[in-house]
Amino acid sequence: MRKALLLLSLVSVSAFGCASATTTHVASDATLGRVVIYRNGIAYFERTAEVEGQELALRVPADKVDDFLKSLTVVDAETGKAAPIAYPTTPPGDETGTVTMKIQLGQAAPGPKPRKLKLSYVTEAPSWKPSYRIVLDEGGKVRLEGWAIVDNTSGEDWESVKLGVGSSSALSFRFDLHSVRLVHRETLAATDLFAQAPPTGLTRSPADDARGLAVLDQVDEETLNEAQRSRRTASAAEGKKVKAEPMADRSAARPKPVTAATGGLRGGRDGGGAGYGRAAEAPMGVGQVGVSAGEQRIVSLAQRVQSQKKTIVVEGIAAKGDADKNGAALERANKLREELIANGVAPEQVVAMANPTIVSEGGGARVLEAPPPPPKDQAVSGGEAAEPSGAMLDPIGTSHFESTSPMTVKRGSSAMVSILASDTAGEVVYLYDAESQRGNSTYPFRAVRLVNPTDSTLETGPVTVFGQGRFIGEGLTEPIPGRSTSFIPYALDRQIMVESEDGEREAIARILTVQRGVLSSEVKHVRKKKLVLRNRLAEPATVYLRHTVKKGYKLLPSSAEGPKPAGDPSAPQRLGLEPAGKLGEATLFRVTIPAGSAGEVLIEEETPVYKTVDLRSPSGMGLVKLYLDGASLEGPLVDKLRAMVELHRELGNLEERIATQREQLGEYRTRMDELHAQIVTLKLVKTAGPLLKNLEKKMIEISDRVSKATVDLVALEEQRMITRIKLQDGLAELSLEKPAAAAGTKP
Repeated sequence: MRKALLLLSLVSVSAFGCASATTTHVASDATLGRVVIYRNGIAYFERTAEVEGQELALRVPADKVDDFLKSLTVVDAETGKAAPIAYPTTPPGDETGTVTMKIQLGQAAPGPKPRKLKLSYVTEAPSWKPSYRIVLDEGGKVRLEGWAIVDNTSGEDWESVKLGVGSSSALSFRFDLHSVRLVHRETLAATDLFAQAPPTGLTRSPADDARGLAVLDQVDEETLNEAQRSRRTASAAEGKKVKAEPMADRSAARPKPVTAATGGLRGGRDGGGAGYGRAAEAPMGVGQVGVSAGEQRIVSLAQRVQSQKKTIVVEGIAAKGDADKNGAALERANKLREELIANGVAPEQVVAMANPTIVSEGGGARVLEAPPPPPKDQAVSGGEAAEPSGAMLDPIGTSHFESTSPMTVKRGSSAMVSILASDTAGEVVYLYDAESQRGNSTYPFRAVRLVNPTDSTLETGPVTVFGQGRFIGEGLTEPIPGRSTSFIPYALDRQIMVESEDGEREAIARILTVQRGVLSSEVKHVRKKKLVLRNRLAEPATVYLRHTVKKGYKLLPSSAEGPKPAGDPSAPQRLGLEPAGKLGEATLFRVTIPAGSAGEVLIEEETPVYKTVDLRSPSGMGLVKLYLDGASLEGPLVDKLRAMVELHRELGNLEERIATQREQLGEYRTRMDELHAQIVTLKLVKTAGPLLKNLEKKMIEISDRVSKATVDLVALEEQRMITRIKLQDGLAELSLEKPAAAAGTKP
């Protein structure tokens, strides 16, 4: 959609080295009235002319003829009819010349009134470059200014023209329309045959019998070399005679050789029929004067291949003395393939490959029928061909800004023109972007959040930000579609600090099957990112968080705002996240941090994972406990699972009690050893009677405790064994009569 290009200012900048920067232009008596420059390397020109005679001449530079023929329109302004154009077929000697095109108007109507014509065309031109200014007012208003830098390298002055700039997803390319294009036609002859030779016999080898291929001919190394030398000699002599003749068709028909690395691939270019190499011009007959026997044989073989209209396989044969039999065989196959193509066989009709399993005395090559293609309904190994994986990006949109009043841009100079100057909705915020190439994982960027006030796309360009009468930063914007919101980071002031912590957890969502204590279940694998944001400012700060959900994951609802965790006054307060739309493939969240404080946000995403859970392991039983505690579930399986969880808890308690009992027994035995050593020592002292009796009494007490603890330990171990057997039996009896439903329903 067009927008008025505001002519607030026009700054002409002389191009340095303008002699080399300018190009030739279309010269005529038509007046240039409109120029629209695009971002894809072209410009649209519109001219008007008043013609009194029967034709109008245009002098078009040779390098712009193809673009001119591709896009030129000539319309009678009064009748609306198109006018024919004539131009010389032979191009100028080089690209610096011009081609004179004549617009033929036919017989003019009686009277002195001239005819009015409207001409339009597209030619190559430098792309225009955008730049932007953002002015932040104290009242929170945002003013957006856009400028387009235009370079006039056309070689003519743009005097009082309507100048526009545009950008779109339209494609632009070069196409040769000026060159003469001839199409080869096949030569036919009468089919009356007074004498007809029998067909050449076919030979099969045992290996070919297995493959079902017929051998058309076999050529030795000497014949190949002789045919190659003869053809090169004839080509050199012919080239001297037709030196001035264009050789584009011959060079284009020249095939690319097959290398050992490719393993023998089909080469050449697509052709519309026979007509390659020398045979395309004048097929060489057998017995022709000046033709060697080897080349006669190749020519005869080429004619047979052409008459069959089938794909053939050229197999190279290795010689006994070849060190690299595969490489030598492939080279001979390429050599024979080149000779066949040079004598009229289409490149796509010949496939070259090596067959090192066949070895002859001197080597050579042979021509076989190609194997038939597989049936269309036959499955290809590896499955059906996948669709192209290239990512198709949606077009950003179009933009078109055009002046409402005439402007002048001299040749060899540039102009900076205003395309936008408008107040728009916006605010200064912080943007936390730890994912982009130039992002920051610790500090959010100071950014301007604004809305494109136009219906056109604002192209990528540098942005200069001013505030309070001074420069405060620069940024670079991505393409902004019309009426859409964009974030433009321009400063990194480190007033907001972010601490990031990643984690993962799993929870059972559904139980699919149960067999001997092993559950096949759907588990929710959750990735979580905890961000702690600290605001050093004396005022609340708004931060936009950019987060890209991993492929295959689904974003969970954000947690609501909550108080600080109990018992930890230094912990940050839980802040609520407000979804704020998408930014490309990323999701934006808006969060407000109170002045001088810290806040915590949690972003979670989940994906279903199918896995087995062993209830005999602590981790498996822990997942089942979370599954049972997560929602109110009912059903026989749930009751059994709760019983198993209770048995597992009881078994865990017994394990702890047994461990405690063993620890006590160890301490008792250690004390008994100490007392025993002391008693033995005191028995040697005559005056240690009372103390010895006291130690012997303690020894008896501890011995009694050891005996009691041993009995208790045996009882606990017996109880543990019984509980473990109950748990194992219960796990073995677990079964799922019906598929378990989602959480909250009967499994």
